[in-house]
Formats: sequence, C-alpha cells, structure tokens
Amino acid sequence: MKYKKYITIFALTLIVCSPVFSQRYLDNAIRRPDDYRQKIRLGIRAGVNISDLTSATGLDIWNGLAYFDMSKTYIGFSDTRAKIGFNAGISAQIHLNNNWYAQASLMYTNKGYKLSTQQVDIDATAAYMQIPIELVYKYPVGSVDLIGSIGAFLGVGVYGFTDFEDHYGEEDEPRQFHQGIREPYINEEIGDINLVGCDYTVHGANVYWKDKDDTFNTEGNYRIDGGVQLGLGFEFWRFQFMFSYQFSLTYFYNYNYDFSKRYEEIGQSYHNSFEYFNMDVMTSPRQHVLSFTLTYFFDNWKHGLKI
Repeated sequence: MKYKKYITIFALTLIVCSPVFSQRYLDNAIRRPDDYRQKIRLGIRAGVNISDLTSATGLDIWNGLAYFDMSKTYIGFSDTRAKIGFNAGISAQIHLNNNWYAQASLMYTNKGYKLSTQQVDIDATAAYMQIPIELVYKYPVGSVDLIGSIGAFLGVGVYGFTDFEDHYGEEDEPRQFHQGIREPYINEEIGDINLVGCDYTVHGANVYWKDKDDTFNTEGNYRIDGGVQLGLGFEFWRFQFMFSYQFSLTYFYNYNYDFSKRYEEIGQSYHNSFEYFNMDVMTSPRQHVLSFTLTYFFDNWKHGLKI
C-alpha cells in the first residue's frame, strides 16, 4: 500500500492552510481563552480508515492453495488491495504541561483487506473495539494549533467475516480440478494440466467455489490487535483533524499455527499447509492502517457539559 502520496498531500494542506487561518482569525477571537488550556476535554470522534495487510506472500497457502506456473515454479498471490472502513468513538484530552497533552480514545474501528488475483477473490473484514493512547504536542500558529502525536493502541476483535471465492468452475463438483493435489501436474500430450495445489483440510473436502468464515473464529487468526501509531493534524477552536498511521505488532494470521488436529482426523501428520505443500513457512502478515478523523471537544468541566 502506497501512503507517500497521502502524506505529501496532507503536509502541503497544512502548509497552505495555516497562514490562511492565521490571517483570517485573530487568536482566541472565536474560542474562549479557557477553551484553549482546559485541564480535561471530552469529545466525540469519527473518521475513515484505509487498511491493508503488510504482505500477500504465502496467503494462498494459508488458504489451502498453492499456485504454480508452467515451469512448475511457485508464484503464489500478488499484493493485496486496501479496504475502506470507518471509525467512531469518544476521546479525552488532558493538558500535561506547556504544549504537551495526553489523549486517549475508545473507538469502534473497521479494518481488513481485499485481494483479487490468480482467479481468487478474498474480502476480509475485521472490526475492533480499540483504545489508542497518544502523547500530543501542539504548536500554536495564530488561532490554529499544529499537532504531532505518538502513541500505542490495543484492540479486541468483535466482528468480522472473510469471503473466499475460487473461480475454477467448482459449481458442479467440489474442487474437481485440484482437490488433494500437492504438486503441479503437466501432461501436454493428453492436455492434462493442473497448476493449483489444494489442501482440502482448510475448507473441508466438499466445499465448492465459495467459502465464508467468521474472521475471528478461524484458528490461527488473532482476535487481539495491538501496535504503535503516529499522527499529524491541527486543532481549531474545539475541532481536531488528525491524519494517523497505525502499524500492528501482532500478526493478523499466524502462519506457524499448529493445525495438527485437522490432519490427524484424516490420518496425516502435517502441522500446517506450508508443511503439506513442502514449503518453508513465510513471514506472517500484519495490519497497517491510515485513518482520517475529526474530533469535536465539548465545552465542559468549567462551564458544564455543553455543546
């Protein structure tokens, strides 16, 4: 996922807009002086997410498939695509000292990814209740405060489904073209070619071309999500606009997960699909997210909870 263009656009917006705000409004012309340095402010927050996985390498094997070319070389999946989601919740901001603040939020946030390659479509949704905690620095420019933040987040998955579609014509018979085949098979003399290996223990022996799973009830997919985040933005009066980047330190899929039980049921001794296809386990993917959020802080504590 390419974030550089978004960061460049946002930085240029700050540079262009800051002088305009400074010239158009006198400092504290709209916000009251006691709005600016309140010890504690409470607010509501909402925005848009652009989420993705760090890598698609090995994702086909994780889903029980292995893709090869005509030279019998493993090719796998190409990169995933970003998924648009949303976030909403509440925030609290505490003035620490001078220009330093602490900000914590309770957020409902949608993440996930999409993939469309090798005749396979995957659409994964993962929704979390998340608590980000940030250390915020504000730099006044006229009536606008430019903001930089650094922090961490912890979340727990509460909802999500993953749609998997394998377009190889299995509407009539379950995986008739590559069920149970571990290595590519090419016999050009009789025109018999199979370039897709299938570990049918992943989806079951009688699954057709579509499969839908609960994202967080799937073994090897972690419900707990945590990591680090950085942010840039600005505040004007009681409004805060933030552009944030989150990187998960926890894996979304654990490629090293031990699935021995599902193989024992059919008399095999493999641990996972990588071992089944006789391949090295690849790096497990993480999530990373760009978020655009708007927070409105209420006029509270000193004047009562007012809009």
